[in-house]
Amino acid sequence: MKKFFRIIFSGYFFVFLALILELGIVLFFEFFVDDFVSWILQALNIEQSVSATFITLLGYIAIRLIAFIVGVIIFFKIVNKPEDPEFKIPWIVGMLLLPFFFSIMFLIFGNHGLNRRDKIIVHGTINAFNAHFKSIEQENNKMIDELDNAIGTFRYIHNTTHLGPHKNNRVTYYKTGEEFFPDFIESLKKAKEFIFIEFFIISDGQLWSQVTEILKKKASEGVDVRIVYDDMGCGGTISLSTPRKLRKFGIKCYKFHPFRPFLSGVYNNRDHRKIVVIDHQMAFTGGINLADEYANIKKRFGYWKDTMVKIEGSAINNLITIFLQNHDLCTGEISDYNSYLMYNYPKYHEHGYVMPFGDGPGSFDDALIGEQNYINMLNYAKKSVFISTPYLVPTYSLLDAMRNAALRGVQVNLIVPGIPDKKAVYAVAKSHFKYLLDAGVNIYIYTPGFNHMKTMIADDELAFVGTINYDFRSLVHHFECGTLLYKCPCIKDIREDFNQMISLSQPVPKNFKLKLGTRWFCSLVKIITPLF
Repeated sequence: MKKFFRIIFSGYFFVFLALILELGIVLFFEFFVDDFVSWILQALNIEQSVSATFITLLGYIAIRLIAFIVGVIIFFKIVNKPEDPEFKIPWIVGMLLLPFFFSIMFLIFGNHGLNRRDKIIVHGTINAFNAHFKSIEQENNKMIDELDNAIGTFRYIHNTTHLGPHKNNRVTYYKTGEEFFPDFIESLKKAKEFIFIEFFIISDGQLWSQVTEILKKKASEGVDVRIVYDDMGCGGTISLSTPRKLRKFGIKCYKFHPFRPFLSGVYNNRDHRKIVVIDHQMAFTGGINLADEYANIKKRFGYWKDTMVKIEGSAINNLITIFLQNHDLCTGEISDYNSYLMYNYPKYHEHGYVMPFGDGPGSFDDALIGEQNYINMLNYAKKSVFISTPYLVPTYSLLDAMRNAALRGVQVNLIVPGIPDKKAVYAVAKSHFKYLLDAGVNIYIYTPGFNHMKTMIADDELAFVGTINYDFRSLVHHFECGTLLYKCPCIKDIREDFNQMISLSQPVPKNFKLKLGTRWFCSLVKIITPLF
């Protein structure tokens, strides 16, 4: 209720009303443009004249001709886009049914990508950090060649993100928020140079109060403190004036893609990342946001299950790079990447390879990196795969990769929430159960509550911990991040965590079937999902 009233009495509410009005204007011209022209002529008292009839007919033909030409151009643009048909078909059907409305919607939302300003900044950031990573390109290639059967998985990430793998790093796996937050808060207190924080959600509460007090103290000591949070993700969870208040204490705080009263595809491109970097000593990333429910201080949807990893060593450079890119999108200025990346990290006596990476909208990296990484891991597996995801609304390619792995004889185990946070989305997730069960995928319902973790392990040696859900928004639209792990000691902890989760979960029976009404509802939602 507090969140509801905060939204109602904040700028978000009026922005939302403005967006509804703009959408209403588009729908008005789709359905009532003819009546609108006639009404104008009638108001001018010229409707009964011959000239009025001619003007009406000419205006009607002109409007329809323009709409037709624009529609044809957009139609061919959709058909020739180099992307999956599942993205194209809903737009094509929409164009046939409501050409004007879907033409406008496609121009706003259809490209999955960044606006011109953001593209320029992103290309500038790539040029800025590429100088460093090119200087160690030979070392990266040599390291990738050591990766045995995982070469392809790591090589793909390297080629699409320009980032490299790292070894002699220490990785700690946190299987719950209760394990993560005490270490995170104590680590903040040790900062001497800089603290970089990036979250999708920051929420008022016990944890945020503790963190802000530490950050204020650190900023007063001269530590460079920077915070990036998603404006839509934090809608109603913290005050709109949070950046201004924190800047008074020397903390640089930015809203990512601020919510403004204009229809824009930028609203699809949310910052879903969770990254914390403290000096060059440690970095945290995974699925946990900065909110009390993630530590089960506040109860929502039963027990909240989520994971993070702490990285110590040279792989921190990857997370510094990923953070600075979105930071630079907020400020509009390119950071001095070399001043952070040129650091002599200690080498830890731990075997295994670590590769944090970022993903983003289509024009950001021209590839669905998160989706393809999951597919590559499924293709890598020969014995077993364990997957945890809060949402199961995947692309067909990813859904089919899960089926194909099971049909190859791989034991595919999928864990979904027992108490979902979004019931409609959960119904759509269930609509995929039969398709997967028929191929031999084992599906488990996490009965204690809501498993928000986005974690995967293949053959007990290749693992992923990150922010990327098995849904369209994460795979296509959002800025995401994650960490690939290969033969690291912490993978044993991840496997034990999955074993414990399955022991607390209820298996979905092979004869699972949704009710007819739910199936029809899900069919409709699946048509709309690829559009936005």
